[in-house]
Amino acid sequence: MAPLPLPGFSSFTKSWHSEPYPFISPTRPELSAAGKNVVITGGGTGIGQATGIAFAQAGAKSVAIVGRRLECLETSAKDIQAANPLTQVLFETGDVTKLESISTALNNIVDKLGKIDIFIANAGMLPKAGPVHGYDEAQFRQGLEINVIGVFNSLQAFLPLAAQGAKVIYVGSGIGHWAPMAEVPGVFSYAAAKAAALKMVDYFAFENPHIDIVSIQPGIIATGINPDLSVGFDTVELPAHFMVWLASEEAGFLKGKFVWANWDAQELLARAKEIESTMRFRVTLNGVHM
Repeated sequence: MAPLPLPGFSSFTKSWHSEPYPFISPTRPELSAAGKNVVITGGGTGIGQATGIAFAQAGAKSVAIVGRRLECLETSAKDIQAANPLTQVLFETGDVTKLESISTALNNIVDKLGKIDIFIANAGMLPKAGPVHGYDEAQFRQGLEINVIGVFNSLQAFLPLAAQGAKVIYVGSGIGHWAPMAEVPGVFSYAAAKAAALKMVDYFAFENPHIDIVSIQPGIIATGINPDLSVGFDTVELPAHFMVWLASEEAGFLKGKFVWANWDAQELLARAKEIESTMRFRVTLNGVHM
């Protein structure tokens, strides 16, 4: 079991992971993505790229990635294709902060590959750290634009293109629900945006019960959005493999929930009935179950 990265952290499962493990391996037959069209926003780097590779390893019919930087998309697509020559790989430039841009990108993908079975809403950014008082308004707005409006636009563009039985995985952050802690100072801007987006996704799930939606805390990872983070890191493959598991039938009991990629999937599965039938893993007011 990996150690918890911060003193204020706790784990729902006895085992805490910082790297992939066999139960969530994309090559497990039970996690096969055969016949599925997977679309990932923010797929040019970091978690998005690793997730594309993982779904290719799981035998997805296609993996399409969307992002703003063409050169990153080209490199990422090559790496995803190398993971499985049989998976059709496609990339489209698109900006999630502009509805027309992300809509065009997703429509182009669907025109070529078919409707979307698995949609990973991953695009985001980590705003500059600082306290509430004196924080730059423009920087705050930028964080909201990408981390909230970007998710809003992504969901707007996705829904008309969803296949029957489609699954959405929102890559959120635990910072949207944990209390402020001294070890991670000055991150109110990111926390506020992630909390807002998480609640929006909660409502989207309620309004669209035919869509299977789950949100995750991907871990604390050294990617392009947080290269200066001083706390311990998880591997980028951990959330990537965890999302392959989340997209499988095994994880159907987590519909509408928020989970941490660090938690042990097998332990979660063993408590499926308890988790599915209660308010566990929902963002609510502690002590008031509504």
